Amino acid sequence: MAICPICSGEGELCKECPKCHKHYVEEADLRKAQYDELLGDLIGGQYVPLALIGEGGMGKIYRARAKYTGQVIALKVLKSDYMDDETLKDRFFREAEVVAALDHPHIVKLYSCAPDPAHNTIFMAMELLKGRTLFEILSRDVPDVNTMLRFYLEIADALSEAHKKGVFHRDLKPENVFVVKDDSGVEHVKVLDFGFARLQGAAKKLTMAGVAFGTPHYMSPEQCMGMIDITAAVDVYAFGVMLFQAISGAVPYDSATNSPMEVMHAQVYDPIPTCKPREGYHVSKRLIECVYKCMSKEPKDRYPDCSAVYADLVDISKDTEEISAEYDRKTILSPTVVEPPKKSSTLSSLGDKKIIILAIVFAILLASAVALVLFLLR
Repeated sequence: MAICPICSGEGELCKECPKCHKHYVEEADLRKAQYDELLGDLIGGQYVPLALIGEGGMGKIYRARAKYTGQVIALKVLKSDYMDDETLKDRFFREAEVVAALDHPHIVKLYSCAPDPAHNTIFMAMELLKGRTLFEILSRDVPDVNTMLRFYLEIADALSEAHKKGVFHRDLKPENVFVVKDDSGVEHVKVLDFGFARLQGAAKKLTMAGVAFGTPHYMSPEQCMGMIDITAAVDVYAFGVMLFQAISGAVPYDSATNSPMEVMHAQVYDPIPTCKPREGYHVSKRLIECVYKCMSKEPKDRYPDCSAVYADLVDISKDTEEISAEYDRKTILSPTVVEPPKKSSTLSSLGDKKIIILAIVFAILLASAVALVLFLLR
């Protein structure tokens, strides 16, 4: 039953209440959102929020309908509490600019973006996705290896398009990949959430040197160290971590105490762990070597961008299909276990030098303090 959020009068969904000028919303969605103030309003003069489907610290996402065309969309809005933060507003518009520039079947589509002074917010009207995240799939219902590899080919293809346009995602992770079904029931991926994306050559930078941005489990060593001059290599690294997770069933670096700093430290200093395929996953040696190359500590040792990753994966997928076929014919196969290359990193070496210098300075200061105390006690 659709009701007016103000007077509770009944009416047709999304039509305007003649008394209150709000739009009718399903009562269940209204209750679930605890009578969210934007439900039933007209945002940007054309979109009516009908249900709250997601909320973060700085924004909300609604299922909405275009009043005059009936198109159902996802409406992302910035909370009014943050409208005085110019950096956050710039980041919101930057995300819209990035997504608008990326017309690709495996990247979420943007329809419009504009400020709405009447509601003291900024909104983005985007493609509404129905399905589940890659994180949910990896956590619960892992598909066969060929299906999983097809998903990752599509992710690499999407990022390849972004890199060609000079766009670096910088926060690639399973939660930012959505798996949806097409009209024939076949599942495909959509890469989303370009809120941390960087446009190469952008006149205005929204991050500062020494500040780390991203999600620790998927951040590259250079991101963990707060380096600002990042390249497509950060997305290649995150892609490698995600592929490691899909093959083995676990992320390569974790913390028993859920400490982000421990994970970031491991990303920089710890060697790449061995990627052991999960039970039932029969993959080629080349696929695991691809993971290790993506996860090289040095950016120059990785694939230059995801176009190169995609090209390599196309060939590797043929190997994987052959291995799966051999397994289906009951051919005895031993698990593919490939050890990662042993190579020192100048990034970690740089960090080690900093630690050594700090240790020396601390030792000198400690020795001076001890000498001073002994002098005063004479």
